[in-house]
Amino acid sequence: MAQSASMNHAIILAAGRSSRLRSNKDKLFLKVHGHPVLYYAIMAFNENPHIDEIIIAANAQNKEKIQKLLRQYNFPKAKKIVPGGTTRQKSLEKSLKHINPSKDDLIVVHNGANPLPSQKEINAAIKEAKKHGACIVGHFLTSTIKEVDPDSKHIIKSHDRKQIFAAETPQVVRYDLLARAIAKNLEATDEAGLIEALPHKVKYIEADENNFKITTQKDYLRLKTLMGDAPEDFRIGLGQDSHAFDPDKKGLQLGGISLPKHQKLKANSDGDVILHAIFNAISQSLGEQSLGFFADPLCKRGIKDSKTYLDIIMEKARKQKLKLNSLGVMIECKIPQIDPLNTKLKKSLSKILRLDPVRIGINATSGEELTAFGRGEGVQCFAIVSLTKEK
Repeated sequence: MAQSASMNHAIILAAGRSSRLRSNKDKLFLKVHGHPVLYYAIMAFNENPHIDEIIIAANAQNKEKIQKLLRQYNFPKAKKIVPGGTTRQKSLEKSLKHINPSKDDLIVVHNGANPLPSQKEINAAIKEAKKHGACIVGHFLTSTIKEVDPDSKHIIKSHDRKQIFAAETPQVVRYDLLARAIAKNLEATDEAGLIEALPHKVKYIEADENNFKITTQKDYLRLKTLMGDAPEDFRIGLGQDSHAFDPDKKGLQLGGISLPKHQKLKANSDGDVILHAIFNAISQSLGEQSLGFFADPLCKRGIKDSKTYLDIIMEKARKQKLKLNSLGVMIECKIPQIDPLNTKLKKSLSKILRLDPVRIGINATSGEELTAFGRGEGVQCFAIVSLTKEK
């Protein structure tokens, strides 16, 4: 009688509590590009030709949501949702009771909070586990690793980061090894640890750079960026302003800095075209009026400082619980030369807007003198801003 082929059983662990995300929502059901995080983890294994079935370990709070997700997306390999445990290992043990593996079958364990495992690493981990009994994926660390004494707050010693490996999932183990470790009542924080404790050597492969666990808000935002998804309440605004030079007056104001040797720009205010363009960009992102609506009454009262106008629109943003995320400025002029002023302008705008200089970009062009600004008759500025929700 021919021996039956071994099977590969994927167990997706989805019974965690998301405590480190600092959110009242289950991180597995946070939306990214229209789908919950867990959707992507299940999809990766459902589409893999080497996976025969998928078991999902749930908790009492999210079981119904997972059932609804499976009905909505019709993952044919997702056979069962089983109750998980209070720890990763207990969830694994409970899941194993709902399958009937042979000793040569592979158990492919994956965190539901790792939404982007690549098909390449899933295939490679399965291949190596077939050869060696167990294989995990993970990342080599790039920072210098220090061992510390938390009591004395002193460094104990440094470790060679080339020998430090941050484990991710999937972790693939041959069933007979896994069953033996569980029968011995061995305990570990992951499947590789159980197999190491037998003892048995575990193979490793390097994980895809986008395979990481969603643990913190920073991880969630990184995932949204990778998937081309904008953060919640993400706003974009485009603003423009231009002024001609006043041939009879000196004292140019630009981006909040004073250039006393250059001609002043004609305006009711100080004529700061950069701050005016930024105002219009922020105002547009908020759905508010143009600069003149707010500034003209102030000019009549003798208030000509453009920073005062910006304070008005920034306060409106704060009331909507939005903060400035990035700023891009494009200036067209012949004079003054902008590139030598770039650092000074960034420093000024950073202070006025309370925005990190690395989030400010300033470029300039003379436009080959095709316009009045390129011919030195004035200055034109475009600004684009993005705003995000305040944490």
